[in-house]
Amino acid sequence: MYLTSLPSIPSQIALQTCIGLSHREDTDNDIDDINAGTYSIYSSVIDQVWLSELEGFVPEISDPYDYLETCFSSFAEGYILYDYEKQKALVPSIITYASVHNSIPIDINEVSSLNPPLTLNLLSDLSHEWRFMTPFTATEHMFTNYINQTTSLAKLNPGYDFDGFTHDLLPPLSSDLDIDVNLIDFIVKEKLFLMYLVRNCVPDTREHKLFSRIVTENTWMKPVKVYGYEDSIPLFGGDVFEAETNCVAQHNLGQIATKGVNNLSYFSRKTKQITEPLEQNPTEEVSFDSTTTYVALIVGDGDNINMLKKRNFIWWGARQARCRSDDSSYGRMCFPLTWTISPQLLTLIPDMIRYFFDGALNTGRDYFVLPPSGDLYSYPSMMPSEVQDNYIDNVVEDFRLLSTRSSVHWEWFFSWRDAITTYFPKYSAKTDSPTGFFLTNVPFDVPIMQFKLHEDFKIVGENEGVVLFKPNEWRGVSGTSEQSPSAKDMARRINLAPKGTLRHIYLTSDGGASIDSLYSMVDYLEDHVKIVSADALIDLAIQKGA
Repeated sequence: MYLTSLPSIPSQIALQTCIGLSHREDTDNDIDDINAGTYSIYSSVIDQVWLSELEGFVPEISDPYDYLETCFSSFAEGYILYDYEKQKALVPSIITYASVHNSIPIDINEVSSLNPPLTLNLLSDLSHEWRFMTPFTATEHMFTNYINQTTSLAKLNPGYDFDGFTHDLLPPLSSDLDIDVNLIDFIVKEKLFLMYLVRNCVPDTREHKLFSRIVTENTWMKPVKVYGYEDSIPLFGGDVFEAETNCVAQHNLGQIATKGVNNLSYFSRKTKQITEPLEQNPTEEVSFDSTTTYVALIVGDGDNINMLKKRNFIWWGARQARCRSDDSSYGRMCFPLTWTISPQLLTLIPDMIRYFFDGALNTGRDYFVLPPSGDLYSYPSMMPSEVQDNYIDNVVEDFRLLSTRSSVHWEWFFSWRDAITTYFPKYSAKTDSPTGFFLTNVPFDVPIMQFKLHEDFKIVGENEGVVLFKPNEWRGVSGTSEQSPSAKDMARRINLAPKGTLRHIYLTSDGGASIDSLYSMVDYLEDHVKIVSADALIDLAIQKGA
């Protein structure tokens, strides 16, 4: 099936929807070769390398409309019409509608250009039936009629230009390019309830009241997994509701950061998920020495699937090269390095997590821990008791499958007292070995008041089996803030710490830091500083004691 012009956004939406339908079952057969080729509309060199690494081949790039004709005839039960230009803000609900009806959304302005013409049944003409709907009423309609035909939640930011709380009406969409089509195939494959309302997390708005019903009046697992990314309300250089947990009073949400992830329905199509523990490098056996300063270096942002697929993949290649090099200039460059990695890969892209774990065994010095805040990007201490218990069980299972005892953990600044006294101690009854949590405050530049000035860690729980490490985040190298010291200054902080100090560095790239920042810093560390893995730092804390 061909169009007379280059692929438009509505055409890509149709294609992504059909790809999602084709991957609803484990389709490990010839059609996968075609499906892999269709990613070329949204591909990069990294996509092709991943296909080569995980699938063992790079498929021939096929014309997307050749595939669309095949997909229509093989997987779709019909099509629906809508008017993209007039109903752009309704696209999330239109995709949900198409998903539950196993149909393809076609822009009414392009249907006449299809060659050959459509032979599918027309299921609905939403350009007429929904002509008076707003994003709110369309979302409400889908909730009222279809919520329990979906499996979880996704948010697709269609590009609202939100500039405050004063608007009575939703601001207009700005351009075609603001609609991120990448995740649509996975949303359709999983039958996710797709929505986006600017004020869905803002209390005392009708959007928030509707969203509160959406996340409670359903048959979904709790806490609810939210795919995509919530970035509608920026504050303090971040997004207030990005972790989703504090979006509604029920606090039963957590995010799987998947905005911009393409080909996810293809990579997640295999049903051979990981149920037995992955092999990690053994934790170093280190005896605490009061004349030594110990530091664990942790690479952050591993909760973000798109970063794992792109940025971390590049950093991982550089790390592998350094550890393989015989060049003496590398010196101590294959030091123990700990990476955060999303446990959601265990089911989303099991071959990808195996790739990283296999590479770690090759270096012998790389380790993995859970990202913020464990199973999902969330604020677990806010969750109600039953949901929180489910969440802890999920984290403990992630510990088992990833063969680790550590997690980075984020909470809002006002939640730490409850987290320290109630949430973290629960792990001591759930695990046989000491566990550790590397804390970061939200907002990040606010100190956690429950830690004393010179207190680097706390030990809590029954039998003192849970170690909480004080935040120490490295976001950039500009030297303009506490979290953005130069590599030399960061090393100086470690060198001047009292000997016997146990500390970690949690590195993120949002302020310009990179894995090269760590390599530069290590060059400045003095001989009394020993780099260890995150799990080894837990053992040292237990040895040293509170």
